[in-house]
Amino acid sequence: MTGESVALTEHASIIHGADLSASRADSAQVGRSATPALAFAALMLSGVILPATFGLVAFHGDWGRIVKAPVPDHLALNAAANAVVLLSAIRSRGRLDRRLAHVITRTLVAHGAVAFTILVLRQWYSIPIVLMAVLGSIVLGFVFVLIGQRKAVPRIGTIGSPHPIMVDPNFAFTPILDPADSIRRFDLIVITSDEALPAAWSATVARALLAGKRIRHVSEFVEEARGVVSLDHFDVDHLPDGGLTSYRARKRLLDLVAITILLPLTAPILAVASMAVFGAMGRPIFFIQSRVGLGGREFQMVKLRTMTAGAADGAVAATVRNDPRVTPLGRWLRRFRIDEIPQFWNVLIGDMSLVGPRPEWTALAGVLEAQEPTFAFRHVVRPGITGWAQVKAGPAADLAETRVKLGYDLFYIKHLSFSLDLQILFRTVWVLATGGGVR
Repeated sequence: MTGESVALTEHASIIHGADLSASRADSAQVGRSATPALAFAALMLSGVILPATFGLVAFHGDWGRIVKAPVPDHLALNAAANAVVLLSAIRSRGRLDRRLAHVITRTLVAHGAVAFTILVLRQWYSIPIVLMAVLGSIVLGFVFVLIGQRKAVPRIGTIGSPHPIMVDPNFAFTPILDPADSIRRFDLIVITSDEALPAAWSATVARALLAGKRIRHVSEFVEEARGVVSLDHFDVDHLPDGGLTSYRARKRLLDLVAITILLPLTAPILAVASMAVFGAMGRPIFFIQSRVGLGGREFQMVKLRTMTAGAADGAVAATVRNDPRVTPLGRWLRRFRIDEIPQFWNVLIGDMSLVGPRPEWTALAGVLEAQEPTFAFRHVVRPGITGWAQVKAGPAADLAETRVKLGYDLFYIKHLSFSLDLQILFRTVWVLATGGGVR
């Protein structure tokens, strides 16, 4: 299989098997016709519905106390903060994870300003109202961001030969056939050629820049719009500039806190599932396998056993869809990812993280690195129980699917952030609810 054919397969998989709610990062306008309606809804929510709701909840429906000073002034301050966050969410641009992070940042700034005003002016305040206002800003801000993502249909002009991404119905692609054609009707210009542009087309790109249009190479557009790196264009320079040490330390602390909080909930589930495995399949209850972790170090990953005894021994083989080795109980455990709960132990001892590229079996890792050298870059971060590739592409059974997943993993490493981790966790909850990606 040639590099070009693999790349086409990769992009075709992105188009046809993908999550259509991904970020439309380069839209210069987010739902032109929908924006006024969203802004009106945001003002109604923040100016009328939320203040009335917060007051009724805080004062147990006593309307007389709600309208009595100084409560209306306090509600108005929080309503202003809600309005700032919601309107900012509607106008935000960029990838979905960055827009979600923007909502959190605006919430901290807007409601922090309210708290500062209350402190300086020594105004009356209600802690329940403040907490409800902050929560309302975050939740409704996320909702408006997601609505805006679904409404965005950027008008894109392309320069160069046809590309598989151009068949995606979520974008309005129009080839620019003549260098002298007008580019004002486009929100974005995408260059699909890897070759240097002729002088006439370079002048067209210069005109687009002067007109305030965004210019992207198709590999950048696919990365920003679909959350996947093109392996054919990936370079070591794309890794985070500031290194990963600080990020790993902060993330490690959050992993420990999260696992401590989750253990009381997951421990009883694990106990019941372990007894079910013992009753249905006998010993061993746990499946322990050597995996490749941070820096290429091997570790023993623990799962509940879901296959018939000895099924994973012997030949190097990936799990395929409807794999006959998976037992009926094992398929149910995989459906809700209950078999992954023992990996909390791997997180506690530092082998894994909650979020990161899935650790590969050592026997397969060597084979994959020989076929695709960029696979080794997955080992610069701790592997995770869930990850960007897991929620976007699901399991891989062959080299073509592995390349697609690797593109998602490299995107995660390139754009490491807590906002991206947060989006992955939200998507993981959705995958658990829908049962997607089970094999």
